[in-house]
Amino acid sequence: HEASPREIMARAIDKGDHRGTAGSTYLDLPGDIAMLPSGGGASLLAMDALFRLGGKPANYTEYSGNPTGEKVQKLVSIVVSRHDLSALWVVGAIANFTDIKETLGGLIEGLRFARKELHLPIDYPIVIRRAGPRDEEAYVMLREVKDFDLHVSGEETSIEASAEKVVQLAHEYKKTKAHS
Repeated sequence: HEASPREIMARAIDKGDHRGTAGSTYLDLPGDIAMLPSGGGASLLAMDALFRLGGKPANYTEYSGNPTGEKVQKLVSIVVSRHDLSALWVVGAIANFTDIKETLGGLIEGLRFARKELHLPIDYPIVIRRAGPRDEEAYVMLREVKDFDLHVSGEETSIEASAEKVVQLAHEYKKTKAHS
């Protein structure tokens, strides 16, 4: 397998910055649901759930170990740089020490960068299932975001239920796009 430009860019995010990981593992896949999972175990559980429910991942990557918002922003702009996406799924288990507000702030900045600088519409649904330190502050911040179609939940929602939500919304998005 020869690395794609996105794979090469993602792997470069962690170079020279030891604060968490973001993108050191990144693979392009042929699906249409972009994934931004946190943690190796949760990312595999999420991918299994997505496949089981008929979803098709557009990539495999992860961020963990409390990366900075800036590193997450860079990874997000790579993950969403495809033009054939029908959803973005941000998913993880309950973090022990990853700052949820910091990383989800990086998510929003990455989405805004991709829309403005990469000229990507990003009109598809974004399903977020995250919990951990500063998650309540993150949820407040996300409720104020009106420029994306966010669907936010915490630990009260299982990864499986979150997978059901992203598959359903991606299917609805594709049907809407087919009729327009």
